[in-house]
Parts: sequence; structure tokens; C-alpha cells
Amino acid sequence: MLSIIYLVLMSLLAGVLTGIVGMASLTLYPVLLSVGVAPITANATITVAQVGGGLGTVTSSLRELHGHWKQAFQIAILNTIGGVFGALILIHSTNGGFKKLVPVFIMLAGILILTPKRKGKQATNTRLVTAVSWISTFLVGIYTGYFGAASGLLMIAVLSKIVHENYAIYNSMRNFASFMNNIVAATMFIFTIPIDWAVIIPLLIGLFTGGYIGPIIVRYIPSRVIKLAVGVFAVILAIVLGYQAYL
Repeated sequence: MLSIIYLVLMSLLAGVLTGIVGMASLTLYPVLLSVGVAPITANATITVAQVGGGLGTVTSSLRELHGHWKQAFQIAILNTIGGVFGALILIHSTNGGFKKLVPVFIMLAGILILTPKRKGKQATNTRLVTAVSWISTFLVGIYTGYFGAASGLLMIAVLSKIVHENYAIYNSMRNFASFMNNIVAATMFIFTIPIDWAVIIPLLIGLFTGGYIGPIIVRYIPSRVIKLAVGVFAVILAIVLGYQAYL
């Protein structure tokens, strides 16, 4: 009973963070390991549970997505295609084969988020930047399907360069893209990787509830404050995880 309450509370926190910046995998991965779930099974189980959580975040993000569905679908499709490749890589991976990659990706995300957008004459390579950003959306999709930890941070970093709107808008697009990506990856995992179904219900309850709350919180916090907090958090997290992985 205590383990169920523990899983619900942690998935609730993960759901709130997912709605704000996308942190479900990074939050729940060590939680599932602590209750005895194997690494790759834990990763696949989280992906399946996040489909339910995604329903909460997308439902709560409908206000921000209004008028932006075309771009949201473009981002989601490209990201999901990358997710298919990432899921295939995971299916043929061994436990623990990706641990050291996470801090590098998180640090990159933090730097991108904290880097201000170029304006005026400095934006001479707009087409190049746009092309690189769209390619990055595909690459983040691969990483999302493969592992997913901090993929939300990476998507926020990329979308901050593509979408010329405030944080709440491109965060809602990230929520939608993550939802689509997780549906496809989860379908693949269910038929190829052992899923720990015993923990799915507690995870779904917490992720759906927290995922609905997250986007609501974003509406009431200034974009600059969120970006600064998320960027600084990403850099600190990368340092901590890098220390654990390499030292």
C-alpha cells in the first residue's frame, strides 16, 4: 500500500513538471528503479504511462493550442517520426547502455534555453537557424523514443528558437508533440519490451492529474521567469547527473 501511495505522489509531481517543462521520465526513472523495476522495463513502462499523462497535459493546453494547430502538427509529426527510430534503438539496447548520455543532453538544453534570441541585423542566418531547429526537432524525437529523460527540456530549447510566441504557447506544442510521440513509442514497446503493468495504474493517476495542473501553472508565471528557472535548473541538473555518471 505504501509503495502505491509513493508511486502516485511521485507521478503526480512528475505530471506537474511534465505540464510545465516535460520531466516525467527524469523524475520517475529513479523511482521505478527504487521499487525494483529493471532499467529498460522502467523506461518503457514510463512511456506507456505517459500516454495517460499526455491526455491531461493536452486537454489542459487546448487554450494555448488554439490558432496554432498547424505548426503544432508539423512539430509533432517530425518529432514522432524521430521517436520511432529512437524506440527501435531502445528495443535493441541493453540495460544501462545510455546513462552517460543524459547529462550531456541536459546541459545542451540548458545552454540553448538561456541563450537569448537574436534580433535585427544579427538574424542574418534565419533560414539556417530554422533548418537546424527543425532537424533538431527530429533528433530530439529520436532521443525521446530512445530514453526520454529530460527530452522535454530539449524540446523547449529547440521550440524556443522555432516558435515566435511566449513560453506557454510553445510549451503547449511540446505537450502535444510529446503526447503523439509517446502513443507511437508505447505501442511499439507493448509488443516488444516487458511492461511492469503492476505500476501502470498508480502512474496513470498521478501523471494525468499532475499533467492537467502543469499548463495551468504556466499561464500565471511570466515567460522570462520560467525560461530562466528552467535553464538554470537544467545546467545544475546536468552537473549533478554528470558527476554521478562519470565520477
